[in-house]
Amino acid sequence: VAEVVKEAYPDHFAFDPKHHYFDEKSDAEKPRWDMVDVGFVEKLPRMVSLPEVKETPALGKMELVTTARLSVQAVKKAEWDRILAMAGEPDPE
Repeated sequence: VAEVVKEAYPDHFAFDPKHHYFDEKSDAEKPRWDMVDVGFVEKLPRMVSLPEVKETPALGKMELVTTARLSVQAVKKAEWDRILAMAGEPDPE
């Protein structure tokens, strides 16, 4: 579990031609990409896999399941609580 520890700011890697994430269309005056800093909160007892999330009826409407190619998404409290509960259960495999 991680938390955002610094709000969004321009992604400086987008301006560095030597960096993997360089974006030649990004302008320092009007950045196309932002980033946040995250910090460690806690390690869960086990990882909850994407297939496990997809197979859980209570999580069937979660953006992670219904929308392709997400990098950031909202997670409802009930969804988060279910995932935390799943992480505390034995691995189904």
